[in-house]
Amino acid sequence: MAYKKTKTEHAYQLFHKDLKNGDIPPVIFMYGVEGYLIDWAAGALADKYADKSSMAADFLKLDEIENVNELIEACDTFSIFSTKRIIWAKDFPPLLKKKPKGYGKDELDRLRAYMAGPNPQTILILSCAEADDDIPFVKELKKTVRSYDFCQLDRTQMIAFAQKRFKAAGAEIKDRTLSYFVDETGYYNKETQYRLYNLINDIEKLAAYSGGEQITEEDIDATLRGDLDRFAFGFLDALTSGKKDKAFRMFHNIIKTEDDFYRIYGLIVSQFELMLEAKELRDESADIDRIASMLKANPYRLKKAIVFAERAGTGKIKEILTYLYEVDRNIKTGNMKGDLALELMIGRI
Repeated sequence: MAYKKTKTEHAYQLFHKDLKNGDIPPVIFMYGVEGYLIDWAAGALADKYADKSSMAADFLKLDEIENVNELIEACDTFSIFSTKRIIWAKDFPPLLKKKPKGYGKDELDRLRAYMAGPNPQTILILSCAEADDDIPFVKELKKTVRSYDFCQLDRTQMIAFAQKRFKAAGAEIKDRTLSYFVDETGYYNKETQYRLYNLINDIEKLAAYSGGEQITEEDIDATLRGDLDRFAFGFLDALTSGKKDKAFRMFHNIIKTEDDFYRIYGLIVSQFELMLEAKELRDESADIDRIASMLKANPYRLKKAIVFAERAGTGKIKEILTYLYEVDRNIKTGNMKGDLALELMIGRI
């Protein structure tokens, strides 16, 4: 059965405890947006139970399983060398939204029969990224087998996770700088789909960039600018929350080419247009859910837009948009360079 999430423990922490205590049942269900943690958990099981000399035979990752019989046959095979065999059915078809062929009622009944009396020398992992409770087999597994929800980390968990990864990479970083790094990654920005795999890659880049020196905020700005879309929204956040110094610094780190400018400019214009529309609807007493539906807006962007719109007022937003449209005309006619125009705009907001 699924563990209930607590404020202090994530599924990866619960899994680690279970693994350490040897309390992993013969069938488990792993799911969630953090694919890194699912991969880590499967690898940790292999490291603990599968013999290195027979790893290829005793740790089977079955990405494409044609039928249940193939899966059960793999589970019923015994190992000569390993304590346990690990059979990992990644993205197991009956757990996905698209109804699979070859997995009808009879096939799933055979799997249920195996799960009721599994091979004690095998650990069967059934996994998927999105565990939709509208899919009957997903709902069933959550009730009948040990389940681990590898969801997004909360901020405290993320800080602890990143701290360990920096230490493992041999990099030194102060707590305040670490907090800045987590904010700048965009991990909690729903627009970016930034996950732990991205985080680990960024930590490795930072460790290499710092060359053994203590990591600074300037190192973070210089190293992470490669993901323009991610930092464009961070730039907008700074811009619309009155953090002009941060916006200027991010601007100089983000804008390196003419294409960079136009992508940032387009995002800025669309965000202020959203602010104006949202403010006008808000003035008509529309609630946020209704506004999101009417404008077909991402809830994250909409909330940011409404916060600034309420603070700035309709007149200020119209003034900024008028300036932005003038900038567009002046750039197209060659009367102004884009980067200068954007710097002036930051100063005006």
